[in-house]
Amino acid sequence: MDLVAFRELLSPVGQAALADAAALAPTEAGFLAAFEKLRKRHPAEIARAALEIVLLRTRAKNKHALADHLFFTRESLEQSSSEAVSRHRAGRFRDYRNVLDLCCGAGIDAIQLSREGCQVTAIDTDPLRVAMAETNAAAYGVGDRVKFVCGDVQSMELPSADAAFVDPSRRSGDRRFLDPNRYLPPLATVLERFPAHFPVAAKIAPGVPRRDFERFDAEVEFISSGGELKECVLWFGPFRTTQRRATVLPHDTIASNEVLVAPPPAAIGEFIYDPDSSVIRAGLVPLLARQLEAAPVDYGVAILTGSRVVRTSFADAYRVERAAPFHAGTLRGYLSEQNVGRLTVLKRAVAIDANEVLKKLKLAGGKHRHLILTRSLGRVVAIVAESIL
Repeated sequence: MDLVAFRELLSPVGQAALADAAALAPTEAGFLAAFEKLRKRHPAEIARAALEIVLLRTRAKNKHALADHLFFTRESLEQSSSEAVSRHRAGRFRDYRNVLDLCCGAGIDAIQLSREGCQVTAIDTDPLRVAMAETNAAAYGVGDRVKFVCGDVQSMELPSADAAFVDPSRRSGDRRFLDPNRYLPPLATVLERFPAHFPVAAKIAPGVPRRDFERFDAEVEFISSGGELKECVLWFGPFRTTQRRATVLPHDTIASNEVLVAPPPAAIGEFIYDPDSSVIRAGLVPLLARQLEAAPVDYGVAILTGSRVVRTSFADAYRVERAAPFHAGTLRGYLSEQNVGRLTVLKRAVAIDANEVLKKLKLAGGKHRHLILTRSLGRVVAIVAESIL
């Protein structure tokens, strides 16, 4: 879709095409069939653009409450944060009046920043994304608090501001980059636009290698939601309040400035904890172990065990029913005796094919349990456990 087609979608004719496209409930696989139907009622270019937006809105519904009223390119939707994550991040900007949103994409972060009371200048190099972002801000009723600008954040004169948020593209075509200095634009290049100790937050890929975020003088925050690691944010200048932080939405956070050392491994006790991915990526498993009065089951394994249960947002907890060296035949016999017919398998630090294990177990009972395959004190073990909600 180009800028002309997008402008047409905002017209009465385009709005009618969007409504007709939505009524067809198109899928990626059925795009051509839907297009053939729609082009009988609307110009081909408008029909194609309308179907594209409807498909993206369907994918956006798990991220954005107003998805049916928003506009995206495929890349801007894939890179956009969910509304919950963006709202969490924007909360740390509420004391700053004038904020820059650099590489603003579809405008989701600019919208959430404005809802925190900030006056936002949002900048992107792509005129289509800028136009879409402006329309999205209007859908949220914050168009008067966000100024959208088309420009190159590496070379243009940046407006004066009190703080900045940076979200450079982490992909080029089908290629995705983890190294922040291979982003478009490179993160270091953007950071050089600001004086030392300026309050900047930069969104980077959550899978970034440790060496690539440790070279920045910043707080590193890993954010998860619904059990899934969503993103990593680098907080510079006054934003930095600690060294490492893990946040589990909607509101729980754990952080440390310490050099953390894991306690020695312990034999599997009555309870098992599987730490949230944000805690693992932030290197805060030792701190969590301390809070839970637990210990790892082996060196280098992010599974904790303890003798008492502590409810926490930072780990899934399980009551251990059986823990023994892994042997498929013995395990099958135990599960049969216990009438277990459904297993949720968790693998941690072992090279075992979970699907092959399930085939060998030949389950037929009525109960559900979790099977945790991991290492304990140097041995591969199978832990049968029940989730503690």
